[in-house]
Amino acid sequence: MIRRNKRFVIPFEGNQASFAIHVSRTFDAHTVARALGFSDPRPTIYITGGASAMSPEDIAATRNIIERGLVRFAEDQQAVVIDGGTDAGLGTLLGDARRKLRGRFPLIGIAPLEKVHFPGYENPEESYPLNPGHSHFVLTSGDDFGDESAMITHMTSALSGDGRMPALGVLINGGKISRSEVHARTTSKEHSFPLVVIEGTGRFADILASAFYAGRTEEPDLQAIIASGRVLMVSITDGPDQLRLKLDALFRAHKPPAVAAR
Repeated sequence: MIRRNKRFVIPFEGNQASFAIHVSRTFDAHTVARALGFSDPRPTIYITGGASAMSPEDIAATRNIIERGLVRFAEDQQAVVIDGGTDAGLGTLLGDARRKLRGRFPLIGIAPLEKVHFPGYENPEESYPLNPGHSHFVLTSGDDFGDESAMITHMTSALSGDGRMPALGVLINGGKISRSEVHARTTSKEHSFPLVVIEGTGRFADILASAFYAGRTEEPDLQAIIASGRVLMVSITDGPDQLRLKLDALFRAHKPPAVAAR
């Protein structure tokens, strides 16, 4: 039986194991981070999106930019990367890339417990397996994907020390959930992060890219995202080197929040 708010170990095949914790959607993210062993601020990157409606060629190009761009950058920086954690779509691409590289950077999958299964937990409902390439999992309460979005936002902030270290997002493909997440995380006064959009990966990433290059749109949420000034574009045809350069520039430009004088 999984006890809520207590860290446990998921034993995957092949001597793979990951730390995990089951929490409510409103559980304090700083407490979750400490429970998983993160006591000091770390650079943090959240990934939003998917891999739906991609051709085999698109999948190959996306895998290349993830493996040689995003994952290598995270390893060099020892940044924490957050994604959905399932063995499907981006969760598979990220987890498998980390294993291929033999990466040591933390890869945290955040998903609703009710929508996943893993060794030691058989879900009676239709669900997805967790990807064993992840080092940690945060399993929230919730009936559907998207219920974990707030926890991803708060964990990104908490792990980065509430802005003391760089924190940003990467959008790849994506649908309605990603659209809502991107809007919240680029326009919020409380939790706002720069966003790198991988143009050419389809669906929402390309919709946002088109609006960005046009400079305006009749859709209020897209206009608010563009007006935030927090969006940067990298074309999938630019390749992994350009993605690493863009991520490095954002990390270098990061300025910690000012500390009030006492």
